Amino acid sequence: MAASVQTLRAAARGVFVFAAVLWAAGVAEARRVELTVLNTTDLHGAICRSPGVYAERNDGSLLQCAALVRREREKTPDLLLLDCGDVVQGTAASFQTRGGIMAVAMNAMGYDAYVPGNHEFDWGFAALAGFMEQMQAPALAANLVAHPEALDAFRRVRPYVVKEIDGVRVAIVGLTTPNIPNWTRGTAEAGLDFLDSRRALEQILPQVRREKPHVMILLVHQGLLRRDDAANQLNAIGRRFGEFDLMLGGHLHMVSTKTQIGKLTFGQAGAGAQGVLRVRLTFDTVKNAVTDKQLEFLPVEPDLPEDPDVYAQVADDLVRADEWLGMVIGQTKSELVASLAMPGLCSVQQLLCAAIAEKTGADAVLHGILTMKSVPAGDFRVADAWKLVPYENTAGVLRLTPGEIRAILEESHSFLGTERYFGAWGLRYELHPKAPPGRRIRKLRDAAGNPINGKKRLRVALNSYHLSGGGGRFPTVARLAADPRTRLEPADEPVRDLVMDYVRRHRTIDVPAGTNAVVVLKEPRAWHRRK
Repeated sequence: MAASVQTLRAAARGVFVFAAVLWAAGVAEARRVELTVLNTTDLHGAICRSPGVYAERNDGSLLQCAALVRREREKTPDLLLLDCGDVVQGTAASFQTRGGIMAVAMNAMGYDAYVPGNHEFDWGFAALAGFMEQMQAPALAANLVAHPEALDAFRRVRPYVVKEIDGVRVAIVGLTTPNIPNWTRGTAEAGLDFLDSRRALEQILPQVRREKPHVMILLVHQGLLRRDDAANQLNAIGRRFGEFDLMLGGHLHMVSTKTQIGKLTFGQAGAGAQGVLRVRLTFDTVKNAVTDKQLEFLPVEPDLPEDPDVYAQVADDLVRADEWLGMVIGQTKSELVASLAMPGLCSVQQLLCAAIAEKTGADAVLHGILTMKSVPAGDFRVADAWKLVPYENTAGVLRLTPGEIRAILEESHSFLGTERYFGAWGLRYELHPKAPPGRRIRKLRDAAGNPINGKKRLRVALNSYHLSGGGGRFPTVARLAADPRTRLEPADEPVRDLVMDYVRRHRTIDVPAGTNAVVVLKEPRAWHRRK
């Protein structure tokens, strides 16, 4: 009996010792892993500071951001560097190299992944494919569907990637804005479809979960609005997909640190390479969860030196861009003024419309101003064209009836007093801003003031952005552009090039402000009685 008791006690001690060993081993393995994520977004070609050169984004510098990244890598070598899109469009150096200068810099900085933004498509599908081919980091977009006829670079875009840092598996899922077809024509013909963000995540997340990630990051080229729209769906994502530990956004050019969207933590790194968002995540291996999140925006200060190694790789391209921007291509006798005054045909608009009309042979041009920048009288340089036309949109010509022209001008009326409003060049009409919809544009005439036959189709030029629907703002224009009766004639040259060609041909230009629209602010009594 005593022997049996001793045997039981010995066995119990053995179990206790074994359990203690297991507990000690568990304690030894339990730890907190600190993960550092650096994020940029909406760089828009801002490779270096460019005071006063462009309409915006002159104060940022990817070369200075590179110095910030280098400093963080010295403290945390195994960090993640991610970008949320709109990388290439915006500066002469990036335009001349078709984004190559940005790819060189980002490769040297060691980016781990990026999302293509909507402005990546501004130079066409082949140019974007070339940029993606140069990038060493994978492009991520779970809501981009590339069909077999799409270019190879698009078919290699991944929905997600998994990185391992100090034993912690981090899944990075990408989403671009689903509104790209409303800004860029020809996406379907190029073999590309863009899915709703929620639908795309529902399809891909089962596959991501099978990877058994410890941490999940959502990288999106979308921004946070009070209410979601066709381009930005973050509120719906935050309510539906709380399993993500972090969502990094872009598109709307804001800085945001640790905003909560439901259970989802959101951050955004501004725009134009004005700084880097630093995120520090603490992962607890016992709780198997992220237990702490610290988000901080690190701005690029003016006295921060550029990264010398990255600069050396892009210096020649920067010199070529500066030389090009400084070229004098003509003269202007008077100041070119950007103005929002009614009815929307300031001297800057006159120049844009005249350049488009001369190149396309259009009878009329409907075009707004693109920035509020003006150009003084005197030498007109390439840099001045960049101030007036910061985007690489093209033009296209539609054959429109007077009724269709009035419908477009009526649709544009909701933007009266803004840079989105169309200035009508080559036409005369009355604008009744206080009249009800459908009665605001009256007495439409040709440039000489003659009535236009209601069945006649005039060749009317518009910007490619508007022909695609202007992000959903101009559905009438998009509908007419898709109508075979209007026989869309797209032009391949960017509007900026058309402006520079116009100035070169005319050498000295004198473009006064003016319009053939007559603004009628007070309606006749008879009209009031009929309402």
